[in-house]
Amino acid sequence: MAAAQRLRVCRGRALLCFVLVAVWGALVSGQIRYSIREETQKGSFVGNIAKDLGFDLQQLSERGVRIISRAQ
Repeated sequence: MAAAQRLRVCRGRALLCFVLVAVWGALVSGQIRYSIREETQKGSFVGNIAKDLGFDLQQLSERGVRIISRAQ
């Protein structure tokens, strides 16, 4: 009996861990950073963000992706 109860507890914990990891994975956002030398001319090509993310431009628009640029 005790072994069966321990097995149920382990299964419950495993299920809880699985659910937490799945939810966490759905909520995570990411960042892509591009380093640019100071001497680079204004308007120079830096990177293809859509290609780096593995999307085409239509998918980006459909998913409501925002690209935010800020100087540091």
